[in-house]
Amino acid sequence: MSMSPLRSYLPDTRFSTHLPQWRQRALVTSIALALSALAPASVQAADFVDDTPELTDDTALPSVRLDPIVVTATRSERALSDAPVAMQVLSRQTLDDNHAHTLKEALALLPNVYLREVHGKTGYEVSMQGFTGDQVLVLIDGLPITASTGSTVNLNQYMNMDIEQIEVVQGAASAQFGSAAMGGVINIITKPIGAATGHITTEIASNGEQNPSGKGIDANKRYVESSVEGALDKEQRFHARLSGSYLDNDGLSLDHKAWPRLKDASEQSQVSARLSYHPDGKGMSNDSNSSDDSRVVKNTQYWLEASHYKEEDVSRFNYYVAPRYLAQQRDEHITKQRFSVGARADITPHKNDRSKTYRLSAQALHEDYQSESNTKTQQTITSARDTDISTTLAQAQLDLPALVLSDTHSHLIQVGGQVQQDTLSQTKNQVSELISDEVSRDVGELYLQDDWLIGENWEILSGIRYQNDEDFGDHIAPKVSLKYNHLDTSGREHILRGSIGGGYRVPNLKERYYVFDHSNLGYKVLGNPDLQPETSTSYQIGYQGQLSDNVNLTVNGFYNDVDDLIQTDEDNATFDGNIAVYKYMNVDSAKTYGGDIGIDWQVDERAKLQASYAYLKTHNNVTDTELTYKPNHKAMLALDYQINDKLQLIPRLNYESKQLVSTSAQTYSPSWWTLDSKLNYDMTANLSLYAAINNIFDVQRDVTDASDYRPIDNREWLLGASYHW
Repeated sequence: MSMSPLRSYLPDTRFSTHLPQWRQRALVTSIALALSALAPASVQAADFVDDTPELTDDTALPSVRLDPIVVTATRSERALSDAPVAMQVLSRQTLDDNHAHTLKEALALLPNVYLREVHGKTGYEVSMQGFTGDQVLVLIDGLPITASTGSTVNLNQYMNMDIEQIEVVQGAASAQFGSAAMGGVINIITKPIGAATGHITTEIASNGEQNPSGKGIDANKRYVESSVEGALDKEQRFHARLSGSYLDNDGLSLDHKAWPRLKDASEQSQVSARLSYHPDGKGMSNDSNSSDDSRVVKNTQYWLEASHYKEEDVSRFNYYVAPRYLAQQRDEHITKQRFSVGARADITPHKNDRSKTYRLSAQALHEDYQSESNTKTQQTITSARDTDISTTLAQAQLDLPALVLSDTHSHLIQVGGQVQQDTLSQTKNQVSELISDEVSRDVGELYLQDDWLIGENWEILSGIRYQNDEDFGDHIAPKVSLKYNHLDTSGREHILRGSIGGGYRVPNLKERYYVFDHSNLGYKVLGNPDLQPETSTSYQIGYQGQLSDNVNLTVNGFYNDVDDLIQTDEDNATFDGNIAVYKYMNVDSAKTYGGDIGIDWQVDERAKLQASYAYLKTHNNVTDTELTYKPNHKAMLALDYQINDKLQLIPRLNYESKQLVSTSAQTYSPSWWTLDSKLNYDMTANLSLYAAINNIFDVQRDVTDASDYRPIDNREWLLGASYHW
């Protein structure tokens, strides 16, 4: 059971006379968990002292399952079941059990999140509720990840070293997170720095006959990660963490004697360092009952983080130039530097009234992404493309004290704003591929949110965001969410949620300024500075409840109405000699609708079964057809079986239906099934071993069929080990 929104935020004494004793104790424990595990979007978790009395054994009490604390739903800390919008959470334990080392591998565990390869790149992008990767915002602790192509985040380019959990909100979230959140938000929450600990994990994998080495038994993929962390001083005011990971994948080859390879070779490395400072020190109590009640500013935290990412990709393919095929190789060198800093403090202007506490948080980010891509024809460089993308951002948020109107009505109000600048430069053979040498976008945003708590059962979350873009002027995005919580006579929770929100996405810099010159193939695609933002209206509804002590059910439905979709206008080409010239235009409107259902069944004390099904339907209002690359059906069945105290088995079955690839030709990519199985063994308290067979059915696309977009990876055999100290 989770705490209700009203009890979560107001002083316990105000409502203690109205709550049964067992609910008061569960509430106190939930608050202690929230404070100790807190990892807000604005800053990492503080270190709190838990002096909550333990719950005594009482067979008359219902079982209490403490929810994870999430921040993405309301931009503030809430128990997951208390969030007024539907969310999905991938925990650290889930990522570890399934050995998900990249963000792509992590999101593949979610049944209603779709993945597809980035066109012309090594990596994957996300799709949710029919929206593409351009329309989904990806964050780390509330700060955006630079899109690797100037529009889409490559999910392969984030290594899951320091993740506490991944939070996913689907549907329009522009009122809370601004442009690019039209289709939803993926927020990576990093772990708080705890006691002095460290770990190292390493694994190898083989793809059998498709290993490019030509050896069926070979380490085709190699992975290693390590981290150390802890306090730097006796008072535990300073904490630090240093972590690094390395992933080397040789790719896939169907014919070792032929030049082309099915899958690119990729070598990735990431190093990050984080320093946090708590002026009060970990050993001091931070609650309102502390003997030191005279401080106006409490729970102050500061942090800074720096990371460096490097990637080397090699793509080999044939390119037809009549009358023969020419061997091509594209080498791409990618580097990414990310620097972020933040602070948070609780401010009580009147020290004798601890209920009037403000929370102020602020963050800043600078990220620079560089790519050098050289394409060779028979070992001679024919194309040299250099790209530099940067994002600079500063944001602040103020959470006001709870405005208590009565015992049954209160408001939690927050205000905030941010400024952001994006820049892009790109050259091909030292000639700019943009309308000018460097293009940029400057934007300022303000947002206001009110969380209205009505009694024990109702909650209305309303928000509005104002954006001023230097090129597109003013825009306003609203959102309203409603939540109803019902506790039945058996003490089980049933939660209903619904929301209506406006989404928008400002055209990215490539869509506005890019010159995509393929004159040798008879066409060009030009950016369009006059593009207008895409907009949407999003409707979401859902149910979450306990059907029994061992079975939980979630059901969600959605409907999105999208206008001014940005596409290449193929119907209005102009000609420069014999060269067809196309432009990006606001030419489309579309609808996406569907839903998903999930069942979580604790079969017995050792076995847990999860089953889920997602349905997606799309409609292009202009062509009167489905949108491409949007499968209608997706299903997943997973068993977590603890064979004994040391051995864990996790088989996972995945299904994805056929998907439309070409509207004009009406061609479809086939449906597919895959089965993965993982075995985890705790050899000692510190050492664990694991093995896996991924894609046991060996389902793989047919490379001779240009419409086949089934999985690119064949069967994979994997061994790994992890040591913690």
